[in-house]
Amino acid sequence: MTGSRPLLGESRAHFESAVRPTLPRLYRFCVSLCGDRDRADDLFQNALLKAYLHAGAFEGRSDLGVWLCGIARNEYLEARRTEARRRGLLDRLVEACTEVLGVLPHAEVPSPEATAILSQDTAVLLACLQELPEEFRTVVVLCDIEELGYDHVADLLGIPKGTVKSRHARGRARLRDAYERMAAQRVVAAREEST
Repeated sequence: MTGSRPLLGESRAHFESAVRPTLPRLYRFCVSLCGDRDRADDLFQNALLKAYLHAGAFEGRSDLGVWLCGIARNEYLEARRTEARRRGLLDRLVEACTEVLGVLPHAEVPSPEATAILSQDTAVLLACLQELPEEFRTVVVLCDIEELGYDHVADLLGIPKGTVKSRHARGRARLRDAYERMAAQRVVAAREEST
């Protein structure tokens, strides 16, 4: 091939014909990384899309299958990092909301029942947080979950520090009210189910 012509071609059809022989190998690699066919399907698709979008970067110095598996591995690692960040954010959200609302006692080793209750409470807390107007939700998340000070939040949002304090206090109060309302609804629903 000439140096001016991309190794994976200039068209989708050429790309597809070039990668087709490597697809079984790539898919097996995705399954081995994920251990689950549904997640492997997603990883496989994402890796192929990334390869297609960056086909010009393939210089032919390594085997095409190895290059594709490298892309899949990088996508897998990035997905795991993203998932860990989301879990960490959710944990910080629950912890911050717990502190604000004074609910959800901390246990060293939660029982299965406590874990189920915590899961339900987490869903309720997330729903309550989504009920807040964006201006309050943003400040509550930045102050209580991301643990930024009022000065940093004011700089980040481009608003006065006093406005941040006010929105934080009002957002927490609205969050508490929403949580209490939803908790009361759950109690009523549980009573109705038991009768």
